[in-house]
Amino acid sequence: MRKHVLAAALTVAFPAAFAQTAMMNGIELYGVVDMGYEYVDNGVSANRIQSGISTGSRWGLRGREDLGSGYSAIFTLESRIEVDTGQVQNNGSIYWCGTRTIGTTTVPSCPGVTLVSPLPPTVAPAVLGGMNTINSQLLQAVTTVNSANALFDRQAYAGLITPFGAVIAGRQYTPGYETFVKFNSFYDSFGGNPGQIAAINLRANNAVQYRAELKGFTLGAMYGFGGAEAPAANRTERVAPPSEGDDFWGIELQYVTDWFGIAGAYQNNRTVTYSNPTENSKGLETYNVGGWVGLGNFKFYGHYLKSINDNPVLTPTNIQNIVVSTGGSPTAIAGTLGSLYINSWDVDALRGVAGPIDLSVYHLGLEWSLGFGKLIAAINWAEDSARSQWATEDAEVQTYAVGYYHYLSKRTWLYGQAALANNGDQSRIALGGAGYRGGWTTNYGEDSRQIQLGIRHLF
Repeated sequence: MRKHVLAAALTVAFPAAFAQTAMMNGIELYGVVDMGYEYVDNGVSANRIQSGISTGSRWGLRGREDLGSGYSAIFTLESRIEVDTGQVQNNGSIYWCGTRTIGTTTVPSCPGVTLVSPLPPTVAPAVLGGMNTINSQLLQAVTTVNSANALFDRQAYAGLITPFGAVIAGRQYTPGYETFVKFNSFYDSFGGNPGQIAAINLRANNAVQYRAELKGFTLGAMYGFGGAEAPAANRTERVAPPSEGDDFWGIELQYVTDWFGIAGAYQNNRTVTYSNPTENSKGLETYNVGGWVGLGNFKFYGHYLKSINDNPVLTPTNIQNIVVSTGGSPTAIAGTLGSLYINSWDVDALRGVAGPIDLSVYHLGLEWSLGFGKLIAAINWAEDSARSQWATEDAEVQTYAVGYYHYLSKRTWLYGQAALANNGDQSRIALGGAGYRGGWTTNYGEDSRQIQLGIRHLF
């Protein structure tokens, strides 16, 4: 029962990973409907119905045609569904920005956003207010899932399986993300999954992948020709020089047996920053390694992820300069931001401010099969030691989570989870779910607490 359930879940999550062993011929309609109740306390509490708590709700079409002699043609088209609203776009994050009075002027205020250098008192309030507004807009943009409102936002690719491996082209999950998800006890589920506190590129646009699976080994190598997610929602590769300025490449190697598995991955995104619009720079770079060991009904997990971004598209200095140069005009600021290829890793995930990342994430997890159910638990720890005008000390968070799946059938599960994010120093991460980031707490060091209950149905 457990193997059938897990195989079904992973097949839905990663169709490409099972393309070489999936159905022989035909077209298949598949998907997940995940809906539940969530209570969160991020300094501001909320009770709500939320889609995609244990896994992102979706529907998709996938097909395979046997061409003979070991060759097959395959495709996958997968669309997001937000069951709570019926939309294809989700923003489940909770943002907090208050106000601050400077002299007699009240301006928006977010933790960490301060003036880069002293400005004349007559302009300082307006500049600070503009900087806070931009930072808040960036946070909402980079945590909005499917900002482009694309129909097949999750996956869209076609490929050819050969006796020597598969070649797949289109919008796909990255090698590093596949390794990260498959080698932690929460996979991509709930607020307790380590992806809530990580910085990693989940999907690559305009990408081509070579994939080979043999005797427990899986090799994946991918190159993506670019296309940013937010806030411009431009998913075509750059055409202005340097045209390769948002390209991507990554590689992974897995080895899995019946009682243990191990995997490692590396990936790199190129970027063009606001300060150097004609220079192709290294953007987000990630290394991760993970593994599990099975002992009877137990599986024990460990994972390590390192994420570095020394060249975010926008720095605190850039944001101040934009406000000053535009005179604080919302239209001019929106035009400037809309022309940039900004992604989620251009914002410091733990602190909730624009700037560089130097992040380490550690995961220890447990999975315990209990008849018609499964108990999962995790301890995650992350520390970001990057420095900028807004990142003046480390950001550190520990998350603790326990969850349970109860299988009503192979396709219908009930679930529950409780989690705590213990923020310290400049961290203010808030817990979310599988289909959304939680946002940020009211201030640095404010903890995030969460209870989630729901139902997941696979078809």
